[in-house]
Amino acid sequence: MPESVSSGPGRNGPWLQNGWLRVESRQDDGSLSLVAIATGFRPAERALAAVTLASGEVLAFSRSDYELRPYADALGEGRRLLLTSRRPRAGVTLQREVVLYDHRPYAVTRAGITNERDGPLPLGTFHPFRIPGEGRARLQLASRPEGVRVYRHGWQSWSPTLSLGGADRDVQSSPPVLAPHAPHQQPGRFAPDDVAVLFDPQSGRSLLAGAVTARDWLTRVVADVPGRSLDAVCDADAVPLAPGETAWSERLLVDLSGHPNEQLERYGDALGREMGARVPAATPSGWCSWYYFYTGVTEDDIIRNLRFLEQHRRELPVDTVQIDDGYQADIGDWLTVNDKFPHGMAWLASEIKRAGYTPGIWLAPFLLAESSKTFAGHPGFAVRDGDGAPALAIDNWGRRNYALDGSNPAARAWLTDVFGEICDGWGYDYVKIDFLYAAAIAGRRADPSYSRARAYREALRAVRDAVGDRRFILGCGSLMAPSVGFFDGNRIGPDVAPFWRFAAKADRDAGVVPARTPDDPLSAETAIRNTLTRSWMHGRLWANDPDCVLVRDGRTRLSDDEVRTLATAVGLSGGMMLLSDDFAHVGPARLELASMLVPPLPHSAVPSDLMERDMPERFVLRWQRHGEERLLVALFNVADESRDLTLELPEGAWHVFDVWSRSYAGNLRGAMALPGVGAHACRLLALRPLTPAPCVLATDAHIGAGIIDITAERWEGGSLVADISTAGRRRRSIWVYGAGQQARGARFGRRRADVAALGDGAWRIDLEVDAAGELRVEFE
Repeated sequence: MPESVSSGPGRNGPWLQNGWLRVESRQDDGSLSLVAIATGFRPAERALAAVTLASGEVLAFSRSDYELRPYADALGEGRRLLLTSRRPRAGVTLQREVVLYDHRPYAVTRAGITNERDGPLPLGTFHPFRIPGEGRARLQLASRPEGVRVYRHGWQSWSPTLSLGGADRDVQSSPPVLAPHAPHQQPGRFAPDDVAVLFDPQSGRSLLAGAVTARDWLTRVVADVPGRSLDAVCDADAVPLAPGETAWSERLLVDLSGHPNEQLERYGDALGREMGARVPAATPSGWCSWYYFYTGVTEDDIIRNLRFLEQHRRELPVDTVQIDDGYQADIGDWLTVNDKFPHGMAWLASEIKRAGYTPGIWLAPFLLAESSKTFAGHPGFAVRDGDGAPALAIDNWGRRNYALDGSNPAARAWLTDVFGEICDGWGYDYVKIDFLYAAAIAGRRADPSYSRARAYREALRAVRDAVGDRRFILGCGSLMAPSVGFFDGNRIGPDVAPFWRFAAKADRDAGVVPARTPDDPLSAETAIRNTLTRSWMHGRLWANDPDCVLVRDGRTRLSDDEVRTLATAVGLSGGMMLLSDDFAHVGPARLELASMLVPPLPHSAVPSDLMERDMPERFVLRWQRHGEERLLVALFNVADESRDLTLELPEGAWHVFDVWSRSYAGNLRGAMALPGVGAHACRLLALRPLTPAPCVLATDAHIGAGIIDITAERWEGGSLVADISTAGRRRRSIWVYGAGQQARGARFGRRRADVAALGDGAWRIDLEVDAAGELRVEFE
């Protein structure tokens, strides 16, 4: 079937079609019907569009004219259908645009309004894609409502992101994680931000709807599963539309093809292209002061751990040292340093650079503490509430903190000055900016023409302009889609913590809180969940920051299994890998575990059971080498008791290697039983297809089990030859398969290496690697 878009007039209105999707329109009400060509999936007969004014007046489409023409943008070439509905009595003209691309399996649509009245028109909400849930227009799903799964994306870094069932309730998080709109209270009614996926298990079909632009408005996708309705809503914040001006909703992508994971990856690609994503060539790794020292950090703490990194560069080849919260005089007074840093921050940056690392520093630039000199001198920098008082963004650090008004030019100039001094004056080439949601809270701003999204983005623009393109910005506590294009890296989950779950066991046993709640803040479990459920963002929107890996032996309630599970999730995510311990309290075994996480893997694993449960339990990384597919599969037991797990193998025979137990399980077909996996524990298995010739099975140098630390492999005249890199642990073992042949010996460079027979045709070679070299295993 040809992929290029065709179009033409239909009985009720014009249509568009490519190799994946057909879009039919109706001129009488401006509605659209989308059908997936391969499956016949038609989720709705009439997806409407409308604009609501701040007064509550609903402006819907009536009789429309249309225009069809070729079209091209960042997503590719195709054709554009524009429906125009003139409403002279209402004093507006409504437009609906839909674009179908030659080589994309999705459609992109938006709704617009032109003000033809004499005065300004305060805008309420745009509804570019609305399935009303009435009659034949209802959402068409084969499963009963309780069986439908919804991918519920949160509005900012710390917001819970997970899949929920049609009988579940929307997640209620504590401020400031709470979205700018209250969650629905009835079961099966959800309000995901930016993007949502509805998955119908009975038919295996799914619908993704998500905003691929986020420049002007905040977008949510309201899904009512029992009511069989869906409404993409762009909140316009009562921004006035001047006479003669036109305003558009954000562009909304609708995808009906493939598995939800594939749809989210395509959505991420489209969002990144539309918003000009910044994806670094290399994902950073490093050390952060926060999770051991918190606000009590001192200059001596930084220097002591910097010296440890210098002395253990082989074991921990990280590139960044990040000074977190605790150096500043107050929240907002970023250029005034407290007495715990007597040499000042410029001196500390130079020490970090002299040691060979990138100096990083933390700020919360969109917060102003009530006690800060900056707020006292510039009270007009703050967003105001309905009574004209400074709008509270968060009560933290023992004081009230107000939100910076990004619509205020003086506030943006202050941001430029602060970051100019930190980067150009002090010498920091990496800045972590935190609590950023503050700039998008509801309130009165200096310029009423600014929406929350625009004020947020203009504040970010001031930061990026001051920092410059060559330096790294890590966002945190940030809005997601509206941040794309400003950050190099972004936190995608809540804070990790040195305990598995926030709620105390006594509280759980007493029934004060459920055994597991999706909105538990500050825990290893919740950080892991978002690491899995937002893995599709990595390498498409930015480098994902899954938060720090905590490996210390003391001042932690994490068990060995929980530490390994956290390391596995972060390691397989391919995202940023920051340690946050005082190295004086990290033993040799935990240091070797940390060594196995550097450098980060080249791309992220995928949660294959994303739409089956709220906490995925299978994280699968696929990669190709010499045309052969290999897999790394992590299976997590997130239950509070031991469980039996099962690895379902792809078709054919596979070598299976257990990474954490350092054991070869043999070549297997069908499935592999994993009995008695402990509470909060995991199994990490490296899979390679059974081959007729000797091959490398895996290594224990790096969590990739050979992805990173073995750069090439070949069969040369009776010898298996592998090129070995320094990545990972110095002392390492490499497991090889003999395919019926006997290993006679091995050499690494000029040195002989020990070879041990293990049975099942497997052999283990033990060696130390201080420099890259060639391993040659000779077979009879």
